[in-house]
Order: sequence, then C-alpha cells, then structure tokens
Amino acid sequence: MKEYLHMVKRWDVIIVVLLTLLSFLPLAIFTYAKSQEPTSPAGSESKLVAVIKVDGKEYKRVDLTGHKGVDTFKVLADDGDYNEIEVKDEQIRISAANCNDQVCVRVGAIGKLGQTIVCLPHKVVIEVQSSTGETEPDDGIVIPS
Repeated sequence: MKEYLHMVKRWDVIIVVLLTLLSFLPLAIFTYAKSQEPTSPAGSESKLVAVIKVDGKEYKRVDLTGHKGVDTFKVLADDGDYNEIEVKDEQIRISAANCNDQVCVRVGAIGKLGQTIVCLPHKVVIEVQSSTGETEPDDGIVIPS
C-alpha cells in the first residue's frame, strides 16, 4: 500500500474531492426547483380528478383529493382485455393488466396534476386533471404565439 501512496499527488486528491462534491450538484438543483413549485392554497376549490379514458372515450372519473383507503375496479373490453385499476389514498395506478408489455403496470402510482398512465395495447389512458379541467400545472411560463 505504501508504494502506491507516493504516486498520489496533491492535485489528484483535490480533483477527486471536487468531483465528489460536484456530483451532488444535481440533487441540490432539483431539490431547490421542487421546493419552488407552486402549491394550491389551502382553501382552493381545485381538486384532483383521475380521468380514465378507453379508446378515446371517457370511461370514469375518480376523485383523488381527499380519497382515503383502497378501491379497486376493472376496465373490461369485449375481447377479454382487462386493466385492474387501484386507487389508494390520493394516488391511482394500474395494478394488473393482461397486455404483453406490462409498461402500464410498471409506471406505478400517479397523483400529481398532469401525470398520465397509458396502456397502448388496450387503449386505456389515465390522466390526473384538476376538477376545473386543467391538465398541466400553471408554471407561469407564457409562450407568445
């Protein structure tokens, strides 16, 4: 070990320490950006609703804001395809499906404004919207047309 210790120079140690500290920079940036996201005021009338669409047509609306417990239901198609949807507390997910790729199941639970789960083989889309119909959070960015 001593024969390798003389090969390490002062600048080697400085560079390793500097790179280690810089590796935490993205964590700090994203934590700061997340803390600056606007939250809805306590008395706001906007509630989150999960809109479930099958083949482009609205199938069901589920209130997420204030939901407690676990509710499960199936979306069945005529050809035997199914998606089992689970609403747990204020989040919704597809817990089981008989599609081949299982991408919709692996997405996990969603519960924030604008998040979506899509099952392409079964043409099922779950989108979290506000009760006023907004699909994306208002981040204050104005794009001129």
